[in-house]
Amino acid sequence: MNAVTRALLTLMLPFVALAAIKFALSLLLLDLLATPFVWLLRKHGEDRRPASCNASIVVLNWNGRHFLAELMPSLRVAVDRCPGDHEVIVVDNGSDDDSVAWLRREHPWARVVALTENLHFIRGNAHGARAATRDLLVYLNNDMRVAPDFLVELLRPFAEDTSGTLFATTARIEMQEPRKETGLARLFVKHGELRFVHVPGTAADDGAPVLWAGGGSSAFDRAKHDAIGGFERLYVPCYVEDVSLSWQAWRRGWQCRYAHGSVVHHAHRGSSSRVFDRAALERLNWRNRELLFVRSVTDPRLFLTHALLLAWNTRKHARLLDLSIADGVRALLATIPRLPLAAWQRTASRRYYRRSDRALLAEVTIPPPGTTR
Repeated sequence: MNAVTRALLTLMLPFVALAAIKFALSLLLLDLLATPFVWLLRKHGEDRRPASCNASIVVLNWNGRHFLAELMPSLRVAVDRCPGDHEVIVVDNGSDDDSVAWLRREHPWARVVALTENLHFIRGNAHGARAATRDLLVYLNNDMRVAPDFLVELLRPFAEDTSGTLFATTARIEMQEPRKETGLARLFVKHGELRFVHVPGTAADDGAPVLWAGGGSSAFDRAKHDAIGGFERLYVPCYVEDVSLSWQAWRRGWQCRYAHGSVVHHAHRGSSSRVFDRAALERLNWRNRELLFVRSVTDPRLFLTHALLLAWNTRKHARLLDLSIADGVRALLATIPRLPLAAWQRTASRRYYRRSDRALLAEVTIPPPGTTR
């Protein structure tokens, strides 16, 4: 991006922010007009336990044979230690590093779904979900190594759930410092913005609510997962899809819980960083966070506050990420082609809701840094 383009994008920020306010007001008006139809068509998903605790473990791979060499032996141990009839499905995203041949030769116990091209995270995992045949669905990144009791501890809460409202469990994530992920996913709200954070967990946090179950280290009730629609194409190719899926589950009255005893060791962004540079990854994440707000947040005050403070937060967010304001504007502009789909999904989902945004946030919000409880 040359200096002239950067300057022009920076100058566009006030106009983009004004357009966002107008869009927010229009969407809130649409929410109001749609409310009678939402109530008329109201429908709730069933609170039902899975028929069994058998799991389909879906591993997404792209040119990750070196990662799989660590993951697959550890996963075999975890599967063998976990009672039940489980299956492992490796979805290969068009690798050219001999991953498929190596898997079939060295690990024939795993089923391979070989795609002809790299469909990236969301669409690749969708192929795995369609191939799955068990009652629980486990998504696992290829750049992981799992502890022996990973699967036992991840699935245990489903067997113990008596309410039928458990949607997902998510593992404890261990990684080299700086530790960007822990699995205990929370958020705080500041200046109309949702700030997603991972906080360190202890054994006392086992079973604690999490805002989202991570898309590469979690187990999902497959029937509930499919009822929502899984990872949505709104966020293609990747990022925030797991937050959105979990947000929808919480709004439907279901729960996402932390499984401290289920441990994975993760190389952060081990695959995605080989496809996108850092700035592109951050813009993609930024775009999808804005789309999440449109798609999922229906609280009028929170939604409008976010729009009113968009310019302020764009400048601040760019500084925190060591990006330019122009990068922020690019991320905001990238949402435009997807806004109609986000608005449609927002309206279509409301008839399933049993819990408000405020009730959801009460479950998983922590105080902003620098404040006291």
